[in-house]
Amino acid sequence: MTESRWYSTSPPAKLNLFLELLARRDDGFHELDTVMIAIDWRDELRVRRTSKPGVQLSVDWSAGRESIAKELQVTNDHELLLVPTDDKNLVVRALNRLTQTLNLDGGWEVQLNKNIPSGAGMGGASSDAASALRLGWEAAYETSSATFSPLKHEMLPLLAAEIGSDVPFFLGELESERDVECAQATGRGEKLSFFTLANPLHAVVIYPAASVSTAQVYSHCQVPDSPQSSNDLVRALQGIRAESEFSLHNALQAPARGLSSRIDPALECLSKAGLTHCRMTGSGSACFALADSSQQAAIAAETLRLTFPGGALIRPVVSCVVPSEIHIA
Repeated sequence: MTESRWYSTSPPAKLNLFLELLARRDDGFHELDTVMIAIDWRDELRVRRTSKPGVQLSVDWSAGRESIAKELQVTNDHELLLVPTDDKNLVVRALNRLTQTLNLDGGWEVQLNKNIPSGAGMGGASSDAASALRLGWEAAYETSSATFSPLKHEMLPLLAAEIGSDVPFFLGELESERDVECAQATGRGEKLSFFTLANPLHAVVIYPAASVSTAQVYSHCQVPDSPQSSNDLVRALQGIRAESEFSLHNALQAPARGLSSRIDPALECLSKAGLTHCRMTGSGSACFALADSSQQAAIAAETLRLTFPGGALIRPVVSCVVPSEIHIA
């Protein structure tokens, strides 16, 4: 097998602007109604095919482990900074499944530089996995005589849904290949209706140096008798109705607040910084609030770095498109 060139991309994080529980499923998951946007808080991922079987994954922090540890006010070996390199990592699972599905020889060499924190509800691991599938597919097509490229639009979403509920979102709208920033999702989160935002969304995100177990959050939540719908929010984001009329919602916020004492201070500080629509994303622990402009977001983020009690990663962000661009070298 001929080794491929390096394929690289910058997997983005996501924010849940809306998340409602509709029902508890027989498989243990919940039926959801959620609205996700991609944001420009990104990891960096490089993949190439090798003759050696398996996935050789190396992981580091882009800003350096010491720098991130200082921001979080933790030690360099703290669990918040530890990223698995075995099959607990969704990148490894994604490439192993791709190898099996396409019946490929050899394996993969992968370099992952992290910026998106784990246990944040920002979808970092899912975004990395989706990017690994895309990069792996392109690398496999380059080095294989098989004519499987036309099957990409059918197979990649199926593989993504196997790996995790959020993974399909980060593939984007493969069939049309148009640029999209946002999706309304149902099912476990894998049934997607993509759309384009009428205007970019600016926000400030706080990751308050605490991961929250998704399983624990869901185990403490209850399905409401009358679930809210995200339809009005979707219409507002598309410019069909006034933005001033929309409201954000996260049914997981209350149970997560009961599991982590770090969430309430994050929400309170975001509100005091003059931002609006303060919410937790996903199952936490990251929280965000919307800003009117990139300038307001940058100023608020700087203020929060000086005033937030305890360690945290605080970033101004803006909505971005999925999937991210692939580069070959």
